[in-house]
Amino acid sequence: MKALLLPFTAALACAQDGITFGPENGTFQIDIRPSLEAVIWSGDTPAPALLGYDDDAFFAPRFSLDIDAAAGENFTFHSTTRWDRGFDAGSAPDGELRIDEAFLRWRVFDDQRLNFQVGKYASFFGSWSGQHDFFDDPFLLAPLPYSQLIGVSPTSPGSPLNTGGPGGGAVPLSLKSKDQWASMIWGAGYGIGGGAFGSTEHFDYALEVKNAALSSHPDAWQEINFSHPTVTARVGYRPDATWAFGLSASRGSWPEVNAVGVDRDNLVQNSLGLDVRWARHDWIVSGEVVLTEFETASSGDLQAASWFVQARYKVSPGVWLAARVGQMLANDAVGPGGAAFAWQSDVWRTELGGGWRIRPSVLLKAGYTFTHTEDDPVAGEHLWGTGIGWRF
Repeated sequence: MKALLLPFTAALACAQDGITFGPENGTFQIDIRPSLEAVIWSGDTPAPALLGYDDDAFFAPRFSLDIDAAAGENFTFHSTTRWDRGFDAGSAPDGELRIDEAFLRWRVFDDQRLNFQVGKYASFFGSWSGQHDFFDDPFLLAPLPYSQLIGVSPTSPGSPLNTGGPGGGAVPLSLKSKDQWASMIWGAGYGIGGGAFGSTEHFDYALEVKNAALSSHPDAWQEINFSHPTVTARVGYRPDATWAFGLSASRGSWPEVNAVGVDRDNLVQNSLGLDVRWARHDWIVSGEVVLTEFETASSGDLQAASWFVQARYKVSPGVWLAARVGQMLANDAVGPGGAAFAWQSDVWRTELGGGWRIRPSVLLKAGYTFTHTEDDPVAGEHLWGTGIGWRF
């Protein structure tokens, strides 16, 4: 009888460790870790970045449930289920329930040299996606390449550009629905697919094939369709504990729907990224440069570049201050008669943030963001955020 009960014995650990079912060091074990986050956003309207609300202030609660199940030492399953008011705050003001992650991982050897993974999970591109969680990211908002609209419409591949403004140029994106446009990289990119990754003492690598491009809207991540796949790869080098370097590349079809006379396979998003991290004593300084290109049928290759640099300083145990600056630039598109016109405004963003880990399971964060968009006087610039997170 005792042997039958052991796998179902629950061990209540510390708050941030959640609940564990199964004997310690047993063959089968399940960990359940609930968490609750609540962020109050306020500032200009329309809201900057990818935030989808139109009020002066917006309350964005999020409940998350992480489940990890292990079968032996080599097979694990992970899922993250969330309820909130939209993946980007305000995109689902009445609330929605989503499964953001659900994947099976096989560690081939006893070390981390080779792992296979299949399911729904964050993209391998860049370094930020590995620390995008509320409890890991020193800021409340994702960096500029991961959280800024860009003037390409994946839902209208026949007429993909944000055109129709004075002189045939771009209409301010702030006047249009955010779900109609793309981002260079949309957040953590929870697409569906599979891949392999691994690491050694100084090197790491990752390769994946997914159902959606880096620029795709979160709604496209849910579609189980691999007729237009995206391939992403990353290699990293860590010469010592102070420095880390990474190089990423991705290629995939960016339209999310079919259009008359348009072959989605011929409209590709190509992206290249470089990330660097330096850590010493109480300082962590990191940054990324992302170059992306959208191939179009009638407007040439639309190219954009974005970068950000951020610094985090530990004031005392559990307390930190952070600052980040970033920029986005773009080339000109080819219009009727070969005339050049701007398809994307230049963007600057500056951020200040701070955090206080009140207890190991409770984190308080606050931040201010200033986003300036050239030639778009309507776009919101000022954004304040205050949030608290609790891991049960």
